[in-house]
Amino acid sequence: MRKPNTLASLALLALLAATPALAQSRSLDSADIAVQSARLETLRARAAMTPSVTTNATLIEAESLLRQLRQAPTEKRQALNSQLDAALGRLDLEIDSASRFR
Repeated sequence: MRKPNTLASLALLALLAATPALAQSRSLDSADIAVQSARLETLRARAAMTPSVTTNATLIEAESLLRQLRQAPTEKRQALNSQLDAALGRLDLEIDSASRFR
């Protein structure tokens, strides 16, 4: 009686294990790039309220990465998107840090 439950559990685990691999292989489309662009614009507005040298440098880096992402061939977009995501995360932290010391 427990065998069907065990098989169902194994099938579910296999599906869950395969899900991240499927998500990674998905190519970036214009909606994904638009989301990153909107995120950058939001952070740019926040950075304007608390200007800082490091914030400005990271903002320039993120803008450059977004420009490269838009122009990149499909096979290079995933790596650039990861770099942009990291730069936006750093920018968010730098803005928070700069606003605390203001």
